[in-house]
Amino acid sequence: MRAARCRLPVIVAALAAGSACALAATAAAAGAVRSPARAHGLIAAAASERAPLVTGPVRPGRSKRGLPAPRQSGAMRLANAIRQAQARRYLRHASPPAARNLAATQQAQITDFFCGPAAVSEMLAQMHIVLRQRAAARALGTTANGTDWSNSHGYPVPRVLNSHQKRNKYVAVGLPWAPTAAQIAVLRMDLVRDISQRRGVPLAGAAYEVPGGPHLVGHPPGQTILHWFDIRGYARSGAVTDYEDSVHGASSIGWSTGVPAYSSLPTATIAVILGARGYVW
Repeated sequence: MRAARCRLPVIVAALAAGSACALAATAAAAGAVRSPARAHGLIAAAASERAPLVTGPVRPGRSKRGLPAPRQSGAMRLANAIRQAQARRYLRHASPPAARNLAATQQAQITDFFCGPAAVSEMLAQMHIVLRQRAAARALGTTANGTDWSNSHGYPVPRVLNSHQKRNKYVAVGLPWAPTAAQIAVLRMDLVRDISQRRGVPLAGAAYEVPGGPHLVGHPPGQTILHWFDIRGYARSGAVTDYEDSVHGASSIGWSTGVPAYSSLPTATIAVILGARGYVW
């Protein structure tokens, strides 16, 4: 079979259209960005550019079987391709530790729909920045339906994280309902890179838990749950993911007493939990 080819004049159009050539176009465009300043600018802007609406509510009990990764804006696909290339370069030359955790900053979410604000507040606290949950909720546009993955204002979680700290320019990675081995390997690479590099930065996970599928520790296995959570570390060179959960201590959630503040799961399991949403790194 002849390999698909995309000429440079159609890169932007392919990215915007999400065509079959978009993946090759994204890689070509990312490779063409030679200037570090230009790359930084593209990454920084991606989270604030208009994106497809991917919101919180889902039908209770509904399976996510067969659901694709959330549609990404062209700007976000390009920004992520640039960051992935940077991560590969870093890991080729670095010798990261086999395990590392950032500061323990878990806080109970103050309403049953404030997991997004709580995760952002926890993450910024790990970077020594204070943003209270209610202020985070206003910035994120959180409603009683939760915090969107993406919308007409961009990607709320990376956008707010980027506006409040300078250590990292966050991007969003969508995953399908059943991530491939390659996608799990990329998640593991992204996890190790962000946690191990310099002072380290946390990641945000957007869990989409369904009956019959894996759940975060203590979450009711028979329920459909969408939940943002702070990924704060790894073990076994990224094979295990360490995270904190804002459900712990949340009086508005009836099953919160069974949820630990801090937990660990295999990264492959985390990837499945993130399927049909994704992560922010």
